[in-house]
Amino acid sequence: MFASSLVEQHLRLRLWGVAVEIGRQLGLDADARVLDLGCGDGAFANHTLAANFAAVDGFDFSEAAIRRATENAAGAHMRFAARDVTRIDFTELPHYDGAFLIGILHHVKPVAPAILKGLRGNTGRVVVLEPNGGHVVRKLLELTPSYRAAGEDSFRRSRLLRLFAEAGYRTVVSRRLNLFPNFTPQTAFRLLRWLEPLVEATPVLRALCTVDMYGLEA
Repeated sequence: MFASSLVEQHLRLRLWGVAVEIGRQLGLDADARVLDLGCGDGAFANHTLAANFAAVDGFDFSEAAIRRATENAAGAHMRFAARDVTRIDFTELPHYDGAFLIGILHHVKPVAPAILKGLRGNTGRVVVLEPNGGHVVRKLLELTPSYRAAGEDSFRRSRLLRLFAEAGYRTVVSRRLNLFPNFTPQTAFRLLRWLEPLVEATPVLRALCTVDMYGLEA
């Protein structure tokens, strides 16, 4: 997914940290029980959520990913299960203090409204990371066969926030972050890294950022 390990480390660790920061703004403390929906191989959960919350459950469709997540579990408070996130009955799950949806919703776009409405009955706090669906380069890339095969179809900001509003959530935190796409060469990253804070802080330039992050509550 990444052109270099340096770019990967910058993107993942920074955005994972921001996700927890947003969770704190929503009132999630160290005693919270949280859900990582679409957890993949558990990298975010085991690296970041494990150190910040008392109990973490992660669900993902891929059994291979869940095996890896379980093998790398950061403690007994980490639980992972292979579940089809498009068919979960949230009424059968324990109550969660909050949920993290990190780059999952655009992969399940047709059923995203149903997922959010089901989630609303379980938890009142949600932290979301999604690609910036208004980014021109990204929308062009999504026309390529490889992106289509991966189910990449990013949300426009207005559409995504409307889905949350229809599910009963209101937006508390909204941030647009990260200047660098995954494919950024390491040399370009090193040369331009100093520009990122300036771009993120300048409203007219934020359209260049690749990631939208939200904190929502019922």
